[in-house]
Amino acid sequence: MKRINKNKTFKAILAGVVTCGVFTTLMAKDPLDVLDKSRIAGRSFMPVGEQTYVYHTNGALWMGWDSYGNTGDQTCSAIIPGWNYPGSNQAAGHGYLSYNCRAGYWIIADIGGTLYEGTTGQYDISEGTEPGTTSGVWGGGDYNKEPWVTTTTWSIPSASLDVIATRRSWSFDGETNTYFKIGAHDYNDFIIDEIQVVNNGSAAIDNIVLGSKADHDCTWNVPFPDWSFAFWTDDIVDYDADYLLTMELDGDDPGSAANDFGIEDPAREYRGVRVGQTPLEIAGNAYSALSQDDVNHMWWTGDEDPQTAASRYTMATMVSGAGDKKGVNPSPMDMRYLQSYSGGTLAVGDTATFIVAVLAGTGLANTQQAAANARKAYDWGWNVPKPPAAPQIAKAMAGMWMAGDGVETQADGSVKVTWTYTDDQIAAVDPDMGTADFAGFRIYKAATAPQVRSSDIMTAEGVEADNLDNGGSMVGDPSLGTKFSSAATGPYTMIADISYDGSSFSLSSDAEGTFMKMGETYMYTDSKVAIGLTYWYYVAAYDAGGTNATHGTVPSLESYYTMCYPMQAAPDGGGGEIHSVPPFFTVSVDELTYEGLSGSETEAVFVAPNPWRGSVMETFHGATAPISYFVRFYNVKSGEKIRVFDVGGNLVFEDVAPAIGSYDWNLVSRTRNQVVTGIYYWQVGDQSGKLAVIR
Repeated sequence: MKRINKNKTFKAILAGVVTCGVFTTLMAKDPLDVLDKSRIAGRSFMPVGEQTYVYHTNGALWMGWDSYGNTGDQTCSAIIPGWNYPGSNQAAGHGYLSYNCRAGYWIIADIGGTLYEGTTGQYDISEGTEPGTTSGVWGGGDYNKEPWVTTTTWSIPSASLDVIATRRSWSFDGETNTYFKIGAHDYNDFIIDEIQVVNNGSAAIDNIVLGSKADHDCTWNVPFPDWSFAFWTDDIVDYDADYLLTMELDGDDPGSAANDFGIEDPAREYRGVRVGQTPLEIAGNAYSALSQDDVNHMWWTGDEDPQTAASRYTMATMVSGAGDKKGVNPSPMDMRYLQSYSGGTLAVGDTATFIVAVLAGTGLANTQQAAANARKAYDWGWNVPKPPAAPQIAKAMAGMWMAGDGVETQADGSVKVTWTYTDDQIAAVDPDMGTADFAGFRIYKAATAPQVRSSDIMTAEGVEADNLDNGGSMVGDPSLGTKFSSAATGPYTMIADISYDGSSFSLSSDAEGTFMKMGETYMYTDSKVAIGLTYWYYVAAYDAGGTNATHGTVPSLESYYTMCYPMQAAPDGGGGEIHSVPPFFTVSVDELTYEGLSGSETEAVFVAPNPWRGSVMETFHGATAPISYFVRFYNVKSGEKIRVFDVGGNLVFEDVAPAIGSYDWNLVSRTRNQVVTGIYYWQVGDQSGKLAVIR
């Protein structure tokens, strides 16, 4: 475990974070699972045949669909996102949570009593579908380019059906950044899925059925799942009649994996996430005209998977009172769910349209709010209230300002955040308001310390834990959860408000930093930072709010962090891109000037942190497991031997510094054991010293 840095002089003694990956061998979760036991989490993803993908990663809910009609990939490895909430591409930690193993569509046509199907989300790529095309484009205008709109096509040759799936998503997170709460103007917790089924055959279809099937595993931490526990066996399915919502959530079996973020999990952060879907339109009928009998809600276990078109059709056409399972919550187990709809007859050349919102939220109330917001988007014809365009985090390269990280440590230990925002963006007219309504910027920061407790955040945001009483064992209590560190997905704290009055900017008086504008480049220097802590920053643009004929009174809205940073390569290897989250940034001594006790610069070797404590690693470095523990030797030279001895003079560890700069030791001995509490002696070249390790 080494991190090499160029030779520098130093001013402080605490170091930054080391991240390290592991390879975990997966195991199948049921006999029909196609996941090979030799497959490795984090492997390169290999599409099958003409399988291509579209991605929706601009909001808080991340989804991916393929050209066969599958949701995510079908290997239960979550390489292709499917109900990742809150969405993230981080290699580990909060926000890299997948709630989906496999999902897809059951499309079944009854033609003269014979059933024809194109079924996905099963145990192979498809049952009777042929892949089509995938594409995407921004659907907005000059003020804000969103929504992100993708189109996927596939066909069902046996029934002469063509399927066109159009998806829409937004990054808009409402009035201000929150962690748990979904507000009345949050439009990034759902994605609109519009499915058109076209009869291109020579015979009328007596009944066309669309079902959205999912095999959720709520929830596993990717790519480091703890496969020693059957964490998929404690899930339950729930239904909300008010919003026609089919949902799945973690039932929190106490015997499940420690990485399970359940309703009541004293070992981890509480999120209580529900993932699900609700219809907005079925064959021309809007949600306001639908009844419970128009929506089929089903759940079953893995050993009950229907294996034929006839069995799937039977399951997909049940309604309340005739066999579906509204109002019946299962005991926690490995659950599948289905929400399905009958589109009725379909004449030759006609199209049946189904519009569904896939969504997520923390707790029932927030999930209902996500459904309510999706309904508003539908009512408005996808013209949702818009914040200004997001700023672009940028940095100076070769005398030019280039899109990039834009977060830099200064020589005095402060952090400078640089972003670009054009004069045209400031002057852009909000098409809903009819005026230029840009009102300023807000700077947000997350840090690995101090740690926070879910119950405190929920109290501040007015969020209550779920209370789904299933025999008295499923009452959420977030106060039981341990404190946790922030990460790329938050929680974020606003550290500065830079308001705009139409001609000039003004920094809020409570900001502990400085602001500067140079043309279309903006800089905020954050002085409230600590050496060794890891931070995440983003900049939001916000508007003034107001009233318009379409939306009524709308509060001030702001942009979201996914739109601030450059996009990155998509995981399918097909050349596409997905959004990124703010990258981690560590204020490191490597980038500062070190002065000894005499006040003069020194090139002497030193070790930090010293003494080493597990609590220091967790508090200041966000390291909660031995895999990310370290001490760092500074001012080492290339080729110097690094040795560590115990108090008896026994050699504990040795290596050679490969380059000038610093060297990280992971506190693992040469016998591959974690070193125990004690005093150790180190030697680097002809210099030596002591190191205290306190476990």
